[in-house]
Amino acid sequence: MRLLAKTILISFFIGLSFGTYLYFTYDHRPERIAISLLSAVTIGTLMMVVITFRHYGTAWVNNPLAKASVMVVMLVAAALTGSEITFILRALIITREAYMPFSGGSLYILNVLIVLVTGMPTYVSEEWKNVLDNRIVSQQYRLLQLEQQNTRFELELLRAKVNPHFLYNVHNTIAGLISKDPAKAEILVMLLSRFFRFTLNKSSATFHSVGDELEIVDTYLHMQYIRYENRMLYSISADAEIRQLQMPSFILQPLVENAIKHGLEVTPGSGYVHVSITTEGNDIMLSVSDSGPSFPETPGAGLGLQLVTDKLKLLYGDDFSLSWYNTPEKYVRITFPIQH
Repeated sequence: MRLLAKTILISFFIGLSFGTYLYFTYDHRPERIAISLLSAVTIGTLMMVVITFRHYGTAWVNNPLAKASVMVVMLVAAALTGSEITFILRALIITREAYMPFSGGSLYILNVLIVLVTGMPTYVSEEWKNVLDNRIVSQQYRLLQLEQQNTRFELELLRAKVNPHFLYNVHNTIAGLISKDPAKAEILVMLLSRFFRFTLNKSSATFHSVGDELEIVDTYLHMQYIRYENRMLYSISADAEIRQLQMPSFILQPLVENAIKHGLEVTPGSGYVHVSITTEGNDIMLSVSDSGPSFPETPGAGLGLQLVTDKLKLLYGDDFSLSWYNTPEKYVRITFPIQH
């Protein structure tokens, strides 16, 4: 539509210039300028309407040469129609004479030639512009597909890192209990087996339910509860409807692991870990609090937290937050959009 407006404006100045020239050369009537303006704007507008909406007439043709032939016919029709409309308007508005149909004579030929000379190059230019636009759109689509494939590949790499990182710590726990308390080590092996059975069906999923994520965390905390005996208490809170929501897989367990490693393990006496999942507006909030020492002003980012951050960046860009707090209690919180 911008091109159509531009054409009308150009036609106006062409008609004004040509009418002014005729006025000062041989036809000194003021209506000469008005007739020239009317003719240029009417025919130029119809020409550009035909070019702009050409797909309605050429959609059934695939061959470029055939399309050009159809376009010539349409432009000729636009020139003849515009000429006749000009004659009608001139008779009704300017000269106040009786309208005589098809009385243009050689003016029809002149207008057809002008329209073909100006319209066909414009048509070719618009066709090439469409071809280039389609190529750009196609390349953008292919680039988007490559970016999506790259994102999936990076997520798979992160997932491949998360599980060994988790298992390395659990194996260390079991190894430490084998000589001290074989019965507890056996229970931990059973819990680890449960973890394997659960995660083997989930590890390929980018998202799973909040309930699934909490089951993984519950398994892990149960292992640590056995290890620390009376030194550790833990709790998990999430409403039933929240447990049905989808969330990125394997991002909560590293937070819980950090709470034990940097909280319970470095604190004499007993301690606790509390996991909470709530919603606020269109966001899910994961909170993990513990009774350990306060976070430093600039908490370090270990492997577990780095993997979680990298995964959330891949999935949400900047539309997530990871924050540490020391008041009213010590806790870490992740906020991200609800997956619809």
